[in-house]
Amino acid sequence: MMLTITIILFGSWIVLKEHSKYSSLLGPLALISLLFTVINSYLSKASINDFLFQTAISFLFLSLGSFVMLQLKNNKIIQIFCFGIFIYLGTLVQNKNLENQNLYTTNLDENAEILIEIAPENLSKLDKIKNDYNLNFHQAFSPLDVITTNLDDYYIVDIPKIHINKIVEIMGILKNDTNIKWLEPNEKIAFEFPQKANAPAKDNLLLTNDPSVSLQWHLSFLEMDKYYNLFSAQNLKPVKKAKLFILDTGLDTRHEDLKGSFSGLNDTQGHGTHCAGIAGAITNNGIGVASMTPNPDWIDIKAIQVIGNIGFGTQQQIIDGIIKASDLGADVISMSLGGITNQEREKAYNDAVKYANDKGAIVVVAAGNANLDGKRYSPANAENVITVASIQKNYQKSGFSNHVQNLKMGVCAPGENILSTTPSNTYTAMNGTSMATPQVAGLISIMKALRPQLTTNDVYSILNRTGKTTSDTQKTGKLIQPYQVMRQLIDQ
Repeated sequence: MMLTITIILFGSWIVLKEHSKYSSLLGPLALISLLFTVINSYLSKASINDFLFQTAISFLFLSLGSFVMLQLKNNKIIQIFCFGIFIYLGTLVQNKNLENQNLYTTNLDENAEILIEIAPENLSKLDKIKNDYNLNFHQAFSPLDVITTNLDDYYIVDIPKIHINKIVEIMGILKNDTNIKWLEPNEKIAFEFPQKANAPAKDNLLLTNDPSVSLQWHLSFLEMDKYYNLFSAQNLKPVKKAKLFILDTGLDTRHEDLKGSFSGLNDTQGHGTHCAGIAGAITNNGIGVASMTPNPDWIDIKAIQVIGNIGFGTQQQIIDGIIKASDLGADVISMSLGGITNQEREKAYNDAVKYANDKGAIVVVAAGNANLDGKRYSPANAENVITVASIQKNYQKSGFSNHVQNLKMGVCAPGENILSTTPSNTYTAMNGTSMATPQVAGLISIMKALRPQLTTNDVYSILNRTGKTTSDTQKTGKLIQPYQVMRQLIDQ
């Protein structure tokens, strides 16, 4: 509204410049309005960068409009016509800003809109804004190892409904407070559930005695016959049983092909159960499907539900899941989840991944299913995660898959028509980077079971070195080659 008023005052001043009675009044009013526009912009922006950008755009818009109208001073009709156009354009810009702001604020957790990092002893210094807006502060995370991390310094800020329309204003005040080390909105992740696929074509290569293995084309595509045979031929035994945590919608632990040492919650949606089966369904048990796990001695699969039954999670919930998995001794954390983010950098994700890495866990994340740059997706864009894209039988990137060319550690695996376990002893084929991710996570879990000391960089180096090129390796990363990976670990 302030920008429109300023445009009207400046335009009227220029149109009536020759009438000293009006121009002497309109000139000062226009300058006062401009000052209020700048102040309002400063108070309503969440960061200094946002404020500077918006102010620069406003000044450019006013300067251009003033210049054009001054050039037309000899033709009042056209001048007034242009004046109307600039008012219209200014209103459009302002409405667009409001639309973006509304979209931004509706994508936040209504019970914990903001995530801040602040030393606990400084929390009382926020009492003024807390009282002014009736804010509630609660500790966001409770890591067991508080000496090596600052995750216990994160707090969630809950804004009551009566002040929700002031969220950008509140963020601006908090962000400019020197006591706060970091602030970011606690975005809701709209979960991208994969699409059910057509029934997979049968494969003549019978890799195991599991009756549906002939429908698991991705296993023969990855030369899993060589992989399975290697374990028996070399009589390979795990140094430890690796703990693979599936952060997802839960896990149906009663499934006939997921019995044993699996643990987790019930899975209403079925997505977590599908991912668990891809990584670790019991191979060669004469039931259902096979997986990346040659036998149950190698991996314990556990689940933490971070996505609700209606298909939403939040940054705080997902990060909390990473911390809990790490504290429970995870060797690998698999996250077939994520969504497009409005943020340039998400420090809390990076801190959580570092916490997991420091405790020995490797984090594997889906690239996303929007055919976009994976760098725009979280937590695919977090530091020190291995991000997984999806490819087809012809070695081309799946049409839905995000690309990983702007991420440091990107690999790929088959992600179309992937048959796996679903709740109530059923089996379903699905498409998505969600399906490619547990193949990589399962393989890495086997690597960690044989070589527990492997780090994220070690693992990515091996996957990349042994991986197979695709039709567009730059966008997909190398295709994992499980047999070659294990061969290299054995020969080391």
